[in-house]
Amino acid sequence: MAALLVSALPAAGAASAAPAGADRAPRQIAAKPRPGAAAVRLSPGQRTTLLKAATDSASATARSLKLGDQEKLIPKDVVKDADGTVHTRYERTYAGLPVLGGDLVVHERAGARTVTKASKAKVSVPTTKAAVTASAAKKSALAVAETEKTEEAAPDGAPKLVVWMGSGTPTLAWESVVTGVQEDGTPSELHIVTDAKSGERLQSHEQIHAGTGNSQYSGTVQVGSVRNGDVYELTDAQRGGHRTYDLTLGGNGTLLTDTDDVWGDGTNADRQTAAVDAAYGAQKTWDFYHDLFGRNGIANDGVGAYSRVHYGDGYANAFWDDTCFCMTYGDGIGNARPLTSLDIAAHEMTHGVTYATADLDYEGESGGLNEATSDIMAASVEFFANSSSDVPDYQIGELDDVRGTGKPLRYMDQPSKDASAKGTSQDFWTPETDSLDPHFSSGVGNHFFYLLAEGSGKKTIGGVSYDSPTYDNKPVAGLGLHNATNVWYRALTLYMTSDTDYAGARTATLQAASDLFGRSSDAYEAVGNAWAAVNVGPRYVNHIAVTAPSTRDAAVGQPTSRQIEATTSRPGVLTYSATDLPGGMAIDPVTGLISGTPTTAGTFTTVVSVRNSAAETLKVPFTWTVLASGGDFFVNPARYDIPNWGIARSPITVTGREGNASSDLKVTVNLFHGFAGGQVIDLISEDGTSIRVKDFVYAPGPELHATYTVDASAVPANGTWTLKVEDNTPGIFTIPPGYLDSWSMTF
Repeated sequence: MAALLVSALPAAGAASAAPAGADRAPRQIAAKPRPGAAAVRLSPGQRTTLLKAATDSASATARSLKLGDQEKLIPKDVVKDADGTVHTRYERTYAGLPVLGGDLVVHERAGARTVTKASKAKVSVPTTKAAVTASAAKKSALAVAETEKTEEAAPDGAPKLVVWMGSGTPTLAWESVVTGVQEDGTPSELHIVTDAKSGERLQSHEQIHAGTGNSQYSGTVQVGSVRNGDVYELTDAQRGGHRTYDLTLGGNGTLLTDTDDVWGDGTNADRQTAAVDAAYGAQKTWDFYHDLFGRNGIANDGVGAYSRVHYGDGYANAFWDDTCFCMTYGDGIGNARPLTSLDIAAHEMTHGVTYATADLDYEGESGGLNEATSDIMAASVEFFANSSSDVPDYQIGELDDVRGTGKPLRYMDQPSKDASAKGTSQDFWTPETDSLDPHFSSGVGNHFFYLLAEGSGKKTIGGVSYDSPTYDNKPVAGLGLHNATNVWYRALTLYMTSDTDYAGARTATLQAASDLFGRSSDAYEAVGNAWAAVNVGPRYVNHIAVTAPSTRDAAVGQPTSRQIEATTSRPGVLTYSATDLPGGMAIDPVTGLISGTPTTAGTFTTVVSVRNSAAETLKVPFTWTVLASGGDFFVNPARYDIPNWGIARSPITVTGREGNASSDLKVTVNLFHGFAGGQVIDLISEDGTSIRVKDFVYAPGPELHATYTVDASAVPANGTWTLKVEDNTPGIFTIPPGYLDSWSMTF
């Protein structure tokens, strides 16, 4: 058996030390994790024992969490900290059906228990009998696969009944799996969830996660092998029996063998060379997770994955498949450069770690976090290996010109530098992040991690120049790569769940930082400030972080509110005060809620003061306008979100009118939605009378600005009127939620 190389990720700041004279401003924050927060290394037997204990007590745990009688918990993973805290990740069932989006993590120490849930909604559905047949669900799934341009699409087994929690409302649904081939030649395993009552699509996501590649060369390395008779097999017995296969002969491949235990010649002419890089990538990825986090393999069960090289013909990609628990590598354009480099191997195998832990849905913002996690750990594995042939950096795909541009495929310090005909990664979060391909929405997470590790501004690391911007143009101090990686891994494995979005990732990483360094530490605030630098959440100033209040218009005579959202890294509570509020409005000194009914129209510059227990104060000014409303014209200018296939309700209070409303009441609606025609709008009077304003129209479009005339002469004018907007977007479309921007009534 060949000797194995073991190395460690450099300590905070060491891996990224700049040469003399390099610009390293702003400073790095010195932070040492608390020993008690470190995860202990569990042997397979110890892990099995803890999981069995969790299984035996699952019913009692469910009762203690006040879950329903028909709900059951199924332990999936367990982590134990040095201080004795045990974190158990569970999946849920309801009446025997899997609950998609119902996963949760229980954190327990000395009898004290907290829980992190993917959804806070109560799991319950009126019936577990589907109105839509399984065969109809299969046809719907195949239609979705067609819209996704899946070639050779075929059902993979029969649809399964599930309870879907993705919208926040439990829904009986069918989950179908369709296999085939994606546009770029990557195998496809498309999971489609359809409403078991209406047949409409609720969710679809690709289970096979393809990445982007770079050079196969890592120089001369040592790989694990075992002797079997007269030959050596490329099997790493010290890392769960990881094996490397050659797909040249088709099928699942042939295990690589050699007579002298010298593998490949460093060139593409020898087919073993790609196998060497694949085996080396698996080795370093295993060692990285084991040595830094005590993780015993991808699934933390001591079992090695396996790798397959020489996939397809000219396939310029690589992918991880949860089903086979394996990595597959193509040979690149013209079969000239196999995509077996270290960072691509670590990227793809990290998809397996994500699947075994948070299992982030591969769509929307959670999909972006899934991709970002793989990029983050790929960069960290590069620094861990510290190879002179592949100098560590914060770029992905920097050694192989897969796109023919001569540039890296991704830049963590400024993701938008990867702009191509296929899209551009985001530097900062926007409302559109949720609708982007995960490879582009991942830019937000990548940029956050770079800033957390290295800080903003100009610097040179390993011969590469960086100049990372921030959303608010304010500097950010880094924690060093080691600490940043610890924060992300702990957040992923203990506090993220299947539907975590970027706001949720901020919460998860702050909790991880609190565990590791303490809530009152500079490191804790550095995490919050790195997120603020990518436009996710507020920045800490004077140890207080305040989310900017809404500056949307209010209206005279219409009740309104503004919630001041603030936190502090210091112990104790916050108190609130405000100056120059509109007449009729007041702020609650304890909760920070500004509420009331404006009495005077005009523009007001309000200053909110937030004070912590240490007498530190942060003042936040904002300007808002109060519109005139009354007489013949009444308006509600507040925004109301429209949930996917859900309902938004916005009220207007009408006063000072006599008798009934008019027969030609004018209702003006302003809303934004990717399928504006699919929004069904009703006007509901105080006595419950419903008047149709707009029906369904098959007209995809980004917004609706229209005035409708309705007959409301049968109901009193005075009272509270409600505009009800119901999303009836056809299920074949995947469109982000829209919102009602404002509406008005003219008598």
